[in-house]
Amino acid sequence: MTVAAERAVVPAVDGGAVLGNALEFKRDRLGLFWRTFAECGDLGVYAVGRQRFHLVNSADLVHEILIKRGHQFEKTDRFRAFARPLLGDGLLTAMNDVHRDNRRLIQPKFNKAVVRNSVDVVARVAGTVVDGWVDGETRDIRRDMVRLVLGVVGWNLFSRDVLAEASELGDALTDAIHGFDAQASAMIPLTIKWPTPANLRYRRAIKRLERTFYEFLAARRASGERQDDWLNLLLECQEQSDNPISDTQLRDEALNMFMPGHETTATALTWSSHLLATHPEVYQRLLDEVDSVLGGRRVTLDDLPNLPYTLQVFKEAMRLYPPVYMFTRQATEDVTIGSYHLPKGAAVVFSPYALHRRPDYFPDPERFDPDRFATEAEEALPRHAYLPFGAGHRVCIGNNHALLSGHVALATIAQRVRLDAVPGHQPELDPMVTLRPKTGLPMTVRRRPDVAVPGEAPQAVRECPYHQR
Repeated sequence: MTVAAERAVVPAVDGGAVLGNALEFKRDRLGLFWRTFAECGDLGVYAVGRQRFHLVNSADLVHEILIKRGHQFEKTDRFRAFARPLLGDGLLTAMNDVHRDNRRLIQPKFNKAVVRNSVDVVARVAGTVVDGWVDGETRDIRRDMVRLVLGVVGWNLFSRDVLAEASELGDALTDAIHGFDAQASAMIPLTIKWPTPANLRYRRAIKRLERTFYEFLAARRASGERQDDWLNLLLECQEQSDNPISDTQLRDEALNMFMPGHETTATALTWSSHLLATHPEVYQRLLDEVDSVLGGRRVTLDDLPNLPYTLQVFKEAMRLYPPVYMFTRQATEDVTIGSYHLPKGAAVVFSPYALHRRPDYFPDPERFDPDRFATEAEEALPRHAYLPFGAGHRVCIGNNHALLSGHVALATIAQRVRLDAVPGHQPELDPMVTLRPKTGLPMTVRRRPDVAVPGEAPQAVRECPYHQR
């Protein structure tokens, strides 16, 4: 380590002597992230009480920490403390060595399942949900997208129709998210055992979700059937491994797929709907693409390469409103990053929301422009400038499924309806665990006439058509 690295001090934003930036983090954390970048540059510090957080806002530093030195960083103790009651030791919360072994076991089967089943499931569930909408009515599209994605995850994970109970499950998941956020924002985080209102709701949510999983697991075993779904691939992992995973681990991995998988995709679809409604020229281009390619028939896997603009819309929505707008790591040993020394235990924060707004990466960053993700433009982006799913060995295992679900759902919805913004309503950002609209998203449904034009002949697709650079 050089003397310069030992002496370099990471710049910090101003804050109170006792609270640091705790109030700003609670009231306007997105503003705090942007202020830290504006005042400190690629690496800056803010404080919540006595805890210092190192905010990374550079594609080069993302690569340095998550790729080159990923083995020297773990998920933070604080994240594990409030996430483990729900997610156990699944892929999101497991320590690096456990995560590595379990991911090697699950990832190959999961990738095959995405290609094999998911397009038909998403198209069918999205069609069922949208066909229940009435022309001219105003609906909370946020709740509808949660219901849609829960329906998709229910079929993919359990081969079960959960649409009838999607509202109840969605409310339980929302309570869990509020429990997460209460812990993340607390000056002195309390364990889940403390009977605060948020903790009580969190505990009830966990029981509700666990009950659903164990009921479905018991029914599967009692039937003796082997459904072609994610639960089956987890059961195969349990049976075929030299070190088989327990039912508790099955529960942990299933809830890791169920909760983050539904929340992030539903949030991205919500913001996609808002952006389309407020950018009519983009919306019309998407509708024209869907009509010309599909001609009114259900989308298939082979259609997806012919619907590039639809996917670009979804990706650009996740640039402007990344569902996972922040995530954290913790140094497991002293580390030198660039010219700075990070001591063991240092907390590091990544904010895709701030990173995606760097004008040197994305010119005119507040402008909604799906052509940023046309093939050549996307390939020209700095590696790791776009970070909706994280990066490195802990990149989201469901990243390709999220892209596929958003791609297919947007095309299916566009076939049937056009969604109009409600005049005067401007959604307010609500950065909790994910970046939701604060009071939902009311939109007016306009049913579209049936389209009966010849669609383009799809090309054969045998592998997952998505990848993350």
